[in-house]
Amino acid sequence: MFNETMVVASAVSAFNNVAVATPAFLWNAVLCVPLFAAIYLFVRRFSAKCGIAPYVTVERITFWTVMLTSAWVVLMGGNYAVLRDNISLLPWVTAAVLFVSCIFIGINTRAIKLPVWYGDKNATNRHRWIINIIVLLFCLVPVALSGMLNWWGAVLQVVVVVAGLILGRYSGRQMRAVPCTLGVMFVTVIAILMQSELWRFGQLGNLTPMHLLWALGTGIVIAAAMALNLVAPRGRVHNSAYVKLKWLMRFVLGLCAVLFILTEAVPIFIAGVVAAFISFALSVWHADSISGELGNWMLAWAIILFGVLIDVATITAMGVIWIALPENTRRQGIEFLL
Repeated sequence: MFNETMVVASAVSAFNNVAVATPAFLWNAVLCVPLFAAIYLFVRRFSAKCGIAPYVTVERITFWTVMLTSAWVVLMGGNYAVLRDNISLLPWVTAAVLFVSCIFIGINTRAIKLPVWYGDKNATNRHRWIINIIVLLFCLVPVALSGMLNWWGAVLQVVVVVAGLILGRYSGRQMRAVPCTLGVMFVTVIAILMQSELWRFGQLGNLTPMHLLWALGTGIVIAAAMALNLVAPRGRVHNSAYVKLKWLMRFVLGLCAVLFILTEAVPIFIAGVVAAFISFALSVWHADSISGELGNWMLAWAIILFGVLIDVATITAMGVIWIALPENTRRQGIEFLL
């Protein structure tokens, strides 16, 4: 009665239509909800029995978030031969993410000594350095391949990774962990929106309203975490000026949100996140005092939303672990930010 070939073709077509219309990252997150729930419940029990809270710090969470984000940028990025425009800023944005990430990684691994290879008791330091360089070159192979099929893409990414690691390890400077992590996440979201199919985000670059809303929500939460970590409460803004400026920023943010959903324009996305940051910064500056845990709590939610967006469950799990610990329980509402 039915042609088997037609039935299979119809099923494949239906599957493709569903894939185009629904966000895969959200369904993957839904499937991982039992895992995240188990992590949330068992971390509380392990914390009470084993005392793991001292080992879960902001420095460790931010370090591994940046490490996994840079690995995702390298492994999930497509080749630069398929860029939409001949003159595109996307390779430079990707290079900026890798450069800052590698500086941060180099700074946080200064205490770790370079491996010394004792293969031969007569081996000299020169021989050991040669082995270290060979190992580094082997690790740089995926970095170079992620910039193909253009030779300059491979060279660009290898250079920024090596330069970032050297500067971070030997420059002697420090970098604030939370703002750096939030900046890396925000620029990564911008890179995804610049050309989503290059990052295998959406079906052949087709972004649904859920893709756009989740990206915008992630950017807004990143802005809130940035405001809480950079702006100090002063209580100096006059009430009338504060109310007017808040309503102005709300209007700008709402307008940018509508335009972003309609146009998918990256400049509008950036403008909306900047408006949200100004609004949250005004709220923090207007407040007399805020809880010290609120900034880290908002950072954890930014990490969770970002991990769901790029479909890396490990990053999401780290945010869940952070908010699950009783020591990091939020003691102040976020209503004043709105």
